[in-house]
Order: sequence, then structure tokens, then C-alpha cells
Amino acid sequence: MKQLFRSSQLFLATTLLLLLNLNNAQAALDVTVVTSNINNLILQGDDLLVTIKGTTLTSTSMDSQLSAIETDVTNFQAEVVAIYDSIVVEAGTSLSLSDDLLVAFQGLSAVSSSLANATLELGIQIADLASITTTSTLSNSLSAMLRLSDDIGLMANRILEMADKILVMADNIGLMADRIIATQIIQSDNLKLVVDASLQTQTNTIQLIALFL
Repeated sequence: MKQLFRSSQLFLATTLLLLLNLNNAQAALDVTVVTSNINNLILQGDDLLVTIKGTTLTSTSMDSQLSAIETDVTNFQAEVVAIYDSIVVEAGTSLSLSDDLLVAFQGLSAVSSSLANATLELGIQIADLASITTTSTLSNSLSAMLRLSDDIGLMANRILEMADKILVMADNIGLMADRIIATQIIQSDNLKLVVDASLQTQTNTIQLIALFL
């Protein structure tokens, strides 16, 4: 009888532990933490944007300049992916959307659009310098431009996917319907700008390759 009683106690304790773990697994995401993470990405993106827009390429060093920018973009992309992955891990949990979070996603998509346009402007600088740049330097620079446009396009898609996953987790969609629609429109518009700028950058780059390489 004592053994049976102890077995029952063990079963109850195990069951309670499993239920506790299940509840913890389904606990709501902290919207404040998610918003803070997105806002931190915006700050990093803004810093990167300042760097790119403040870059004046030269015919002798444009390849190293673009390589440094490419490294910065790659690092920023890694930060975006890390936040995305942290949200994916929480699939199945819930989150209460807030205006601050939706505004943050709008801001982050705007950053990706600005980065795409800034990269397009770098391509214009390359075109202006192409005729006085050595073949090896120009070749390395144009290769870097193609990678940059690809990276920024992929990052913009990942940002949109991140927002979509958050919406799936939302437990207050009805209350935030109008704000959600506005956010999705803004994000879609920004993604179109990224795609257009990236395609134009790639087109310009390919034309330069055909002319000078």
C-alpha cells in the first residue's frame, strides 16, 4: 500500500511537472522584449545607412571600400536573422500586439528600403569612376555590388517574414486589425522599393561588366 501511495505521488508530481513545462512552453512572448529587439535593429540599420551614404568611392580603393561595407551588411543581416530565429523558436506561443511593435516593424522595413537605395547610389558612383579604374579593382567592386544587392533583398524578405510570424502568434488581431493592415501595406510598399532598387543596381552592374570587363 505504501509503495502504491508513493507511486501515485510520483505520478502526480510528474504530471504536474509536465503541465508546468507545457504552460511555460505556451507562455506569451514579451511584446516589450520583441519591440526592443526590433528597435535595436533599426538603430544598427541607421548606423549602417549613415556609413554607406557617407562613403565616397575612389578609383583606387573602391574595392576595399565596398568590401568593408559588404562586411557591415553581412553582420547586420546576421543580426536580423538571429532575431528572426529567436521568434521562430517561439512558434506556438502567443503575443499581444502593440502599436509600438507595429511601428517598429514599419521602421525596420523602411531601413531596408533606404539601404537598397543607398546601395543603388554607390553603383552610380562606380559608373562615374569606371573608365579610370583598373580592371581588377573594377571587377572586385562590381562583384561586391551584386552581393550587396542580393543580401539586402534577402534581408528585406526576412524582415517581412518576421512580421508575418508575429502576426500568426498575435492573440489580439481583432483589436489591432486596422493597424495591422496599415503596417502590412507599408511593409509591402517598402519591399517593392527594395526589389526595384536591387534590380536596378544589378542591371546597372551587369551593364558596367559588359562595357568595361
